[in-house]
Formats: sequence, structure tokens, C-alpha cells
Amino acid sequence: MFSLCTAAAVGAVAGVAMRSGLVRWNPRCLPLLCAVATGWIWWRFGGTEYAVPLCILTWWFAALSAVDLRRRRLPNVLTVPGAIVVTAALVSTGSADAVLGGALLFAIYLIVHLLAPAAFGAGDVKLAWSVGSIASLGGAEGWAIAALSAPLATAVVGCVVATFVHRRARIPHGPSMCAATLLASAACLT
Repeated sequence: MFSLCTAAAVGAVAGVAMRSGLVRWNPRCLPLLCAVATGWIWWRFGGTEYAVPLCILTWWFAALSAVDLRRRRLPNVLTVPGAIVVTAALVSTGSADAVLGGALLFAIYLIVHLLAPAAFGAGDVKLAWSVGSIASLGGAEGWAIAALSAPLATAVVGCVVATFVHRRARIPHGPSMCAATLLASAACLT
């Protein structure tokens, strides 16, 4: 229990540190997202070789989600460097095949964005490269889970919000992409 609380505290500190670097977008919920996500990662993977990389991934996903929830956009300062780091990490660890999954998801999102620009924003298209690559580490199954569950989750949230809150509310898709990828990756690591 102590290690779980320590992990959550480390996540909160990471969230506060990242929030100070993202002042322009004012992601208020970032420390809370980082604390909860780090606690979950540590509870699920603590003591394994996956714990630290998943915590770092989770912090990046929390920053993306917090900014998207607050501003309804995924800024280049988060998506582009993330895509570069993910691609470099996969190539350097011998997992270059996973980059093909990123390219495939990127192509799908780009086509949808070009045909119906309101469906996905440009930030979602750029993020698709990274989340597709990461999800591909779990094989075709991990990629399919992440690729299909993200739009489904956004659609469900959109229906609930349209029914109970506001009919024309804009629902950010980035948090669903991040959550679906994290959960698919975690499921495939077991």
C-alpha cells in the first residue's frame, strides 16, 4: 500500500512539473490524471520491467488528455516530439515493425480527416502515428483493440453528453485515443 501511495505521489509531482511547462494551455487536471494513472500502473505492473516505461507513457498521455479536455486541441509541441520519440524508441529496440501499425492508423485518421474534417482534428491525426505504433507492440490484437475502442469510447461519451448536457457539445477524441492505447497495451502485456 505504501508503494502504491508513493507511486501516486510521484505521479502528482510529475503532473505539477509538466503543468508548469504547459502554462499556455492551462491543463488544471494534469496532476490528478498523473497521480491516478501512475497509481494504476504501479498497482498493475510495479516491480516489472514495464513499470517505468508505462509510467512515462502515461504521463505523456495525461498531458495530451488534459490539454485536449481543456482546450479541445492537441498541440504540436506534444504530438510531434512524441511521435519522434516513439518512433526512435521502437526502431532502437528492434520493434520497427510496430511503426507500420502507426503508419496504418495515421493513414486511416488522415483519410477520415480529409473526408470529414469535423470528425477528427489534425492533432488527432498526428497522435494516431504514436498510439498506433505503441498499440502495435501488442500485435494485431493490441492494435485492433486500440484502433476500434477509441472512436467507440468517444461516440459513447458524445451520446451521453448530447443526451444529458448539450446537444452540440464538442467531445475531444485525444483522451479516448490515449486511454484505449494504454489499456490495450496493458492487456497485451499480461
